[in-house]
This record gives sequence, structure tokens and C-alpha cells, in this order.
Amino acid sequence: MFDRAAAWISGISLLAIVFSAGLGFAYFNLPPYSLFQWAVGQVKSLSDEPSRLMRARYDYAGTRIHDRAAVAPGTTFITSHFPEFGWHGGARLIDIDGNVLHRWGADPKEIFDTRVKYPYMHGSYLYPNGDILANYSFIGLAKISACGDVLWTHSDLRPHHSVSVAADGTIWVSGNRKLDSRDGRDEKIASALAYPVHEDLFVQLSPDGEVLRSISSIEALDRSGLQEVVMRMIKRRDGDIFHLNDVEPLSPEMADEYPLFNAGDILVSMRDIHMVAVLDPETYQVKWHTTSDTLFQHDPDFIGDGWIGIFDNNFDRTETGKILGGTRIKAVRPHTGERKVLFPTDASPDFYTKWSGKWQQLPNGNMLLTEARAGHALEVDQTGKPVWEWTIEKYDDTQVPEVMEATRYPYTAEDVAAWKCP
Repeated sequence: MFDRAAAWISGISLLAIVFSAGLGFAYFNLPPYSLFQWAVGQVKSLSDEPSRLMRARYDYAGTRIHDRAAVAPGTTFITSHFPEFGWHGGARLIDIDGNVLHRWGADPKEIFDTRVKYPYMHGSYLYPNGDILANYSFIGLAKISACGDVLWTHSDLRPHHSVSVAADGTIWVSGNRKLDSRDGRDEKIASALAYPVHEDLFVQLSPDGEVLRSISSIEALDRSGLQEVVMRMIKRRDGDIFHLNDVEPLSPEMADEYPLFNAGDILVSMRDIHMVAVLDPETYQVKWHTTSDTLFQHDPDFIGDGWIGIFDNNFDRTETGKILGGTRIKAVRPHTGERKVLFPTDASPDFYTKWSGKWQQLPNGNMLLTEARAGHALEVDQTGKPVWEWTIEKYDDTQVPEVMEATRYPYTAEDVAAWKCP
């Protein structure tokens, strides 16, 4: 009897230890959990459905207009997986009522040599003539004409996440390279890593897609004396160590509003160390940074008067965001140290995406928010009250594709007609 009880206790204890260890590996994304995630991703990439399907949260598809007069003018450019493209990554331009004015559906499998069945258009940019930049993360960046012709491609530095076009027409994008060793480096951060790592790069391209410069994230942080900050914040020492998800230059038109910075300085977001920073791409020096304002953030923007607005996912390690109250738009003013929350307010609906997401401050003061993992875009006025929203159609009864980005452009239906595409 005693032996049987001891065996039960030992068995339960072993299960508890294994379960606890599994939670630890998952929480810190360590092997073998990270290897399991990779394997699942490979299987999904070859499966018969898009890999970025999310639980449907909304009971409608298309637009809902709450206050037509308050909606910012323009048309909305949306990237996701769409049924008209066989559920591979594409884009639509819609009007306020949800009517599709134009579509871009160039199949990335035909553009790039990839086995990924459903690549997604993560970052994008729409030019006035209908050309677009389409960034298929870790596969390649392509410039595609309004009529679907591929104008150029770039894939050497594994571009990923967002795309920003500077005032001079150059393009900033996140890049990535695998490092199997320190490769002769003497940086302190490099010496603390466990190889291989995927090092993020701040990449500037010409308007024709040629590399103008590639800045090492490890070297930039090291040169700026941020080794202790990185060691305090870093959650893993191998693989995807920083998860760079945005690079945006400060325009000459706005530079005078930012006393600490100069035109051409770049604003970057490194999600996994909760860091938003501004650095000089000539000297690699970080001029300002924060790691205490956001949790797993995306899409920081220069929004004027010295303010930087940030899409703070505020990921509290739940699927609902109820612990910390959901996703926020946080504003920081580096030269004064001021902080404020722009969204949500008491007038705002629930809004939460634990990963991904975008935001845009509109000319009339409204904000356009992309609730990526709900397949949803929401426009709110300056009080946080909804004025317009759009939700993608369902993939099946319970799932919707993730919407990577919704961006308002000043183009009209007449502008689109002038593109003269079939």
C-alpha cells in the first residue's frame, strides 16, 4: 500500500515538474518550445489554410459608420489575406462605405522563390500613382505597379515588418541576418549572446531598391552604452533577440519640433526588449530611448510638437487583455519627459491585439487603429469615440485573417480611375 501511494506521489510530482518546466520554456521561448514553434510554423506554411487566422470577435463584415461627418477624408488601404487572391497576401483600397476601389494581388510565390504557401504582406506603402511597396516578411520587398506589374524586388537582407518612405524618396525597412558566432566582434552585447542569433538591421534603400546602408542593431546599442539596459530587458539570448518591427525617419518638415533630434534621425521599435529609440544613422548613436512606457509595442510615429505616439500592444500574456486594460496609444515627449494616453478613453470600445497592430494620426485629429488579430480597423475622434470601423470577412465560421495594416490616404475615386488599370 505504501509503495503504491509513493508511486502515485512520485508520478504526480514528476508531472508537476514537467508541466512547470513546459510553462517556463514557453514563457521564455526557450528550446525545445522554440523548436516546437518553428516546426508548427513549417507545417502551417505548407498547409491548406493561411497561417495567420484569428478567432473572429465581431459579428459583421465590411464597414460601420457611426458619424459620417466626423470621418477623416480619404480612402483606406488595407493589407491582409483576401479570398479573391486565393487567401494569399494582398491589398485593397476602399472608400468610406467599404466599396473596393482597387486591388493588388501579385502572388508572392510568383515574385520570390519561396515554399511558403501563404506569405503575408506585413509592411506596405501606397504611392500617388498606385504603385505599392509590399513587404512579405523575411521573404522580400517588392515594388508593384497599380496594374500588378513587378517593378523591382529586394530580398538580400531579409526585409520584414513595416515600410517607411522618407522625404527624399529613400525607403527604410527592418532587415535581418543570421549570426552563427561573434564573427570577430568585440561588442559587449555580442559577447553575452548564445549563438546563433538573428540580428536586426536598420536598412535604407534607394527608391529603386538598392541598399544604401545597413546598420547593426547590436552595434548601435553597444556604441550608445546601452549594454546594461539590454541585459535587463532581453528575454532570450539566442534566436530573435530584439524583434525590430519599425524604422521611421524624422522628416525635415517636422525636425524643428524635436529639439533633441535632427532631420534624418530614425525612430525604431524593438518589441521584445520593449524599447522605442531615436538614433543617428550616421554615428549609430542612440539619442533617446525608453523601455518603461510600453509592453511589446509597434509602430512609433513622430506626430508633431515634440511628441512620439506609440501603438502600445500592452500585452499582458492573456488573449483578452483584461488584466491591463487592452491596447493603448501612448504618447511620449522626449525633450520634456511628458507622457499621456491618447487612447482609450471612457468613450472608447474594447480594443486589443496582443501582437501586430498599427496606428495613424489623421489630419483632422482622428486616429485610425488596426486591431490586427481581430481583423478590424477602427477610427476614433479626439475624444476616443468611434466614428468608423471595418472588419474583414470570415475565412470560415469562427476565424478571420489577421489584418496587418489599415492606412488612410488622401486619394479619391477619381485618382484611382486615373491609374487606368483593368
